[in-house]
Amino acid sequence: MTILAVAVLGKENNPLYIHAVGPKESPLPHEEQMRYHLIVHTALDYIEERMAAQRQAAAGGGAKMDMYLGMLYPIEQLRVYGQLTSCHIKLIAVIDDEEPKETELRALFRRLHALYVDTVSNPFHTYDSELYGSTSFQRQVERIVEAGLW
Repeated sequence: MTILAVAVLGKENNPLYIHAVGPKESPLPHEEQMRYHLIVHTALDYIEERMAAQRQAAAGGGAKMDMYLGMLYPIEQLRVYGQLTSCHIKLIAVIDDEEPKETELRALFRRLHALYVDTVSNPFHTYDSELYGSTSFQRQVERIVEAGLW
């Protein structure tokens, strides 16, 4: 499983962090970065659909809502996966077209969520603000994505 992009979107669907992974030698061209922004924002429609379906199922049978949303949609040779936190923060991962193990994806989202919680727990961080200013967050995300530490 190769992660191509990771995104954290706020409560109001505002982008808090979008990181498109490129080769270490050179950064991704602007057009390619914008492509991942479009893919991430397209995922919001699918997240809303999943949330509505889970709410309806939970209301009908009293079942607990699962925050892991699974695969949101496939696009070209990519697959987009998502998770929703209890605070309605959306975590999105864009991976290559190989079939990942669900346990790996759940572990990835658990790790990203823990990293997000650690970052916003900083008393100097403003809630629901962009995470680009946190070099520690950026380094940790890059480390998780590059090394496959999930």
